[in-house]
Amino acid sequence: MLLGLLFFLTYTAFLLLIVDWIFLTRDVFQVQIVSPPDGFITREGETVVVQAAATGLGLVKAELWVDGVLVEKSANPGGAGMTIWSVTYRWVSQGQGQHQLSVKAYGLLGRVLASPSVVVGVVPWGRIVFASDRDGNYEIYTMHTDGRDLTRLTHGPEQDLEPSCNSAGYVLFASSAIGEGTDVWLVDPDSHGQMNLTTALGRDYRPRWSPDNGTIAFISDRYGQSQLFLMNPDGSGQFQLTREDTYVEQPSWAPDGSTLLFTTKRDGNQDIHSISLNGETVSRLTDDPAQDWYPAWSPRGDWIAFVSNREGSHQIYVMRADGTEQRRLTAFRAGAEQPQWSADGEWIIFVAYTGQGERFRAREIHIMRPDGSDQMRLTDNAFDDTGPSWCE
Repeated sequence: MLLGLLFFLTYTAFLLLIVDWIFLTRDVFQVQIVSPPDGFITREGETVVVQAAATGLGLVKAELWVDGVLVEKSANPGGAGMTIWSVTYRWVSQGQGQHQLSVKAYGLLGRVLASPSVVVGVVPWGRIVFASDRDGNYEIYTMHTDGRDLTRLTHGPEQDLEPSCNSAGYVLFASSAIGEGTDVWLVDPDSHGQMNLTTALGRDYRPRWSPDNGTIAFISDRYGQSQLFLMNPDGSGQFQLTREDTYVEQPSWAPDGSTLLFTTKRDGNQDIHSISLNGETVSRLTDDPAQDWYPAWSPRGDWIAFVSNREGSHQIYVMRADGTEQRRLTAFRAGAEQPQWSADGEWIIFVAYTGQGERFRAREIHIMRPDGSDQMRLTDNAFDDTGPSWCE
């Protein structure tokens, strides 16, 4: 009788092995992550619901793995006889950057199958202010750093562009009406109340808050060629800082507020220069036959991000604050531009021509590390999303 029982158990195990092998070889034993989708973006510390589906005879358990580390496991609630199994995990996202998520399913006889990996990007908390023509004309919007919770700040027939946000959340932007000039405006993100800061003839645009929020740099062509100006936060005390023989564009503050970056063709080629706040010291930081523009000083003051077309299409580069160690960060086929640093210096937001439209309407907002890694796309539509700036 004992021999008969041993024979029965051995035979049963053999049959299960054969059945398990048959289903495996016929691709009936399957596991995949249903959600989140590949490329999903979330903010650090938020809970990500991971849903997986497993199919096959003899399923006994499944496990969630993140970056090769076991995070959570669960047993088949229906026992080994259930052939279709939906399992849900809740992963609290930790560690900014991109993470590989996969689910492993185990058969009764030890067979293991892992799902294709899904990449989930984890970004820091905060808000981004930007301009978009998604509602017709260009307006100013804010959104979370993961691309959600979109809020529109301006409403009207004017074209509102080039936002800049200070630490209190107040947003500067350039507004222009058809057939009229361009002025700098200020908007309160809570009340959405607006204040006109400049009323000069011509164009006043590209406003930028100083690090202490006490001064606004902007560009104006009120006297001819566009030059760099400064003013108080209420629009008073406007004065001209640069007096170049050619145009000046794209100011960016040093973190200590003592110096500003700008672009100009003062030496016959568009390069990046710096100027002291008293206007006495001007230094050239790039000297390449190509065009260099869109400078952005890091909050630590050690690096400067900028845009150059020195290798063909315009891409984002970084260099030391003295102009040395220049290197490229992006390699988008149609180009990238408009880099801006996060307050902690750990991330750069920018736009790249990866959207569904053509030319400027193909610009979408992206985020990456200062070394070019962890590049993630935050917007994806058929409109122009441009001029992103951090709004802490």
